Amino acid sequence: MSKKLFYTLLAVLMLASLVLSACGSAAPAATEAPAADKLLVGISMPTKSSTRWISDGESMVKEFEAMGYATDLQFADNDIPNQLAQIENMVTKGAKVLVIAAIDGTTLSDVLQKAHDSGAIVISYDRLITKTANVDYYATFDNFGVGVIQGTQLLEGLGLKPGEKAPAGVGPFNVELFGGSPTTPMPSTSMMAPCLSSSPLSTTARSSSRVAKWA
Repeated sequence: MSKKLFYTLLAVLMLASLVLSACGSAAPAATEAPAADKLLVGISMPTKSSTRWISDGESMVKEFEAMGYATDLQFADNDIPNQLAQIENMVTKGAKVLVIAAIDGTTLSDVLQKAHDSGAIVISYDRLITKTANVDYYATFDNFGVGVIQGTQLLEGLGLKPGEKAPAGVGPFNVELFGGSPTTPMPSTSMMAPCLSSSPLSTTARSSSRVAKWA
């Protein structure tokens, strides 16, 4: 597990633990109470097609259950209606905290209203949920920092120095950057600008459904 993923998961666990503790006393150890008495954490991941989401979900389950909480982990197979139904079922089952990595963060307004009305706390995980006020926390990566690191590594790999012009006769270089799902933001021009502004690079960013030219 990368350090960035570890710290993001840790932030989610800390937030959820604080919320669950505020719901009453901290959940008792598993040997001291039946499962029905444990506070429930609903974990909604978008798909099993990526090992990243499987790892994230299973890591949360492991840590929450070690802390004495019950969990309901669901994978939506990249199907929006399926994810909506799974989250609604978590709310019906009485989940006190929902950790949601949304397939489409603009589609959850109605089900999150139901979660809010039931008193559940919502943590938007990695992918921002929008068009609703019923998101209590957002745990994600520092995408700007990621872009700076990527730009720096790109230049150093080509023997160039960030912020300095290339020596005469060096370049231009043509670089293609391939991203994953278009729902996961790729580093933008502004993120890489501190590193690439003086470089002789012509870059093209690609994902599964979009192509953007970066000057």
